Amino acid sequence: MTIQLPPPTALPAPQPHAAVATALNAATTLTAEIAQQAARALIGLAPRQVRTEEDPDWGPTYIITLDTRASEALRINLELQKTLPGMPVVVEWTRPTDISNDELLKRPAETAHAGGFRTRTTGDIDVVRHVSQQRNRWPT
Repeated sequence: MTIQLPPPTALPAPQPHAAVATALNAATTLTAEIAQQAARALIGLAPRQVRTEEDPDWGPTYIITLDTRASEALRINLELQKTLPGMPVVVEWTRPTDISNDELLKRPAETAHAGGFRTRTTGDIDVVRHVSQQRNRWPT
């Protein structure tokens, strides 16, 4: 005897309940407030602005704007990221950029590492070709 079952039907995509959406919004707001309080504790004054942006790769990212120079902002960013691991925090500054371009590349990578994040690139990178090109630039 053979029993034939009907083919499975696709379930409709679940719709989040209004209470769940409200709870998620509240959690995002609370986390932004935590980031603001942590920044205030580190610098002794309130940041100019704290906002949350949704990043497709990292999820909610907290952007803190400070009235300070780049060197101070990046130092604070590193300390915040150590205080809030796993929570992407970016610090913007409103005063002059007082560090070299090399530092501008190095310090955010340090900060990402301190927060437990791996740096990423977009697109394909041919490392072998890149190293080969760099070797050809310098005479031996």
